[in-house]
Amino acid sequence: MPPREESPSKKESIMDNEEVETSESWHDNNAAAAAAAAAADNNVASNDIENNTEEPAPSSSNGANPKKTVRQRSSALSTDDEPLFQFMTGIKEDLDARAPLYRDDWSKPRSIFTVVNATVFAFVIQLIPALIFAELMARETENNLSVAEVVLSSAVIGIIYAIFAGQPLVIMGITGPVAILLGTSYRLTAKFDADYFPFFFWICIWAGAMHILSSMVGLVNLVWKVTPFTSQIFELFIGVSFIYLSCRDLIEPLYLGQSDVDGADRAGQYATLLLGTLTCYISYTLHFAETWMLFTRQVRTVLTSYNTLIAVVIVTGLSYLPGIDMGTLDRVDIIAPWDWQPTADRSWVTNPMQGMSANAVFGAMVPGFMFFLLFIIDHNVSSILSQLPKYNLQKPAAYHWDFFVLGITFIPCAILGLPPGNGLIPQAPLHVRALCTRKLEADKYGVKREVVTYVEEQRWSGLGQALLMFVALAAFRVISWIPRGALFGLLLYLGIGALHGNEIWERTIWCLMIPKKRPPVPVVTDVKWRTVQLFTLIQLACTFLVFGVANFTSVGYIYPALLVILVPIRSYILSRIFSRQDLKRLDPHGKGEEDEDHYHDEQRIIHHQRNDSIDSEELDFPNRAEFRGQGRKQLHH
Repeated sequence: MPPREESPSKKESIMDNEEVETSESWHDNNAAAAAAAAAADNNVASNDIENNTEEPAPSSSNGANPKKTVRQRSSALSTDDEPLFQFMTGIKEDLDARAPLYRDDWSKPRSIFTVVNATVFAFVIQLIPALIFAELMARETENNLSVAEVVLSSAVIGIIYAIFAGQPLVIMGITGPVAILLGTSYRLTAKFDADYFPFFFWICIWAGAMHILSSMVGLVNLVWKVTPFTSQIFELFIGVSFIYLSCRDLIEPLYLGQSDVDGADRAGQYATLLLGTLTCYISYTLHFAETWMLFTRQVRTVLTSYNTLIAVVIVTGLSYLPGIDMGTLDRVDIIAPWDWQPTADRSWVTNPMQGMSANAVFGAMVPGFMFFLLFIIDHNVSSILSQLPKYNLQKPAAYHWDFFVLGITFIPCAILGLPPGNGLIPQAPLHVRALCTRKLEADKYGVKREVVTYVEEQRWSGLGQALLMFVALAAFRVISWIPRGALFGLLLYLGIGALHGNEIWERTIWCLMIPKKRPPVPVVTDVKWRTVQLFTLIQLACTFLVFGVANFTSVGYIYPALLVILVPIRSYILSRIFSRQDLKRLDPHGKGEEDEDHYHDEQRIIHHQRNDSIDSEELDFPNRAEFRGQGRKQLHH
């Protein structure tokens, strides 16, 4: 696969008890990707990263040896050659592993400051993207789903997941792919002559039922079939879509070529474009504040972690400067203060049969199935990226049970008319990172890398950030001050960030270089260049096919199916076109297909380090393309 929001490729090599961690490829993407590369470093004071001090990592909460609990835990995903269909086996094993630890999840954290800091951080990096996608959703659904519904949904599903999920460190929210899918499926109501919210009710019911059934029979295992070929295309599709949608909403209202437009209205639209461009520039600049020579490490960390929030505050302040006429400037369209009523003229509880025919009820199964296909990839990749070996988590994963709980979250969304959400990329992995105690160790290159020594594995931070969404609902007057241009500027920033570090984009740039200027990395030196060009061209064609269908056709809601189809295309078609040796370089998948040291050397060549003593890859955010289909066996053995 996420993603998700947005930066260069990332890998880490950390030795732990003579074991080398799984290779990873990191890019930047979603949404708050920008908000937080070194985000968790906000708790640097308490975690003593700068001083290389640490407390000995305690045993796991149930008293078992930490290393043993990580490597010997049982799960339905514990082997790569396991049968795909196993009724209730995965859920049973997940519950057997996590249920004894449930009480400990609610125990007092070792560092309350770390948990509080992670809670506030997770809230901020989720709220800003939620506002962006809400604005996008409001346009596509004719204001039926807007800011109120998106923020309330983040609160409701976040609370359910924090209390009942097996792995509560994964935080839930509304993502860019969900906003795109809801926008494209909105047109189906006209085809079935149905009222929107009853139709939406059945979309959620069908989707939730598919999630619950698939988790019971073991279909969650399908996510391990995804390779970088698909995840890179998914990431590039999100980036291109974000850039297109942001530019459309910043430029289209300018009334170019029209003379009979009110001057104040035209001035307001140009002001929106200017503020959006400025927001994008500030966010992108602060994204790299961690590499600056100015200020202390703590100050630079704050600037990098909260770059999108800082950009919104600055641009909102500029929009209120006295003496500057910005014409009729559009701001976030919400009722302030909020009256706790839906945006559309309706009641909170949906009547599922109002204006619905039998054809419409069963027709809603199609977009419901698209949600299932989207979430079986996006949510599980978010969960997997949040539980990578480098975080040294002591409590087991629960992929099947968590997907079951995700299906349950569709029920309140159906009843209340709220957009469904899933595990966030990169916010969920960044939330885990914010809960870590870390130290810096020099690798064999002399570059300092972070090593996790302890993680606060609890439910309080996930629950707390969801509850803070109710604070955001009560603060709608403040949110209403934000210019719409600022949100579209952030969407543009997220799109640009998704390109930066995407391997398809990198190889496309290399194709435009003269041969001697290309970086001497394995994919350049060990693979015939015509082979690289062909593979890249296939990926680009697939990306723009998905992008075109999603944004310019009446069946745009089927784009998740197109992404899923890429998996068998890679397995059964590309494997016949390209040699196995070439695919090891172009599309490494599974254990042993990519050498860790080679990857690090490659990234040092591609992304020149700005500081020889600090690993510049630490600035990157986790996203879908980091998932390499390595399988649970590789992750935990």
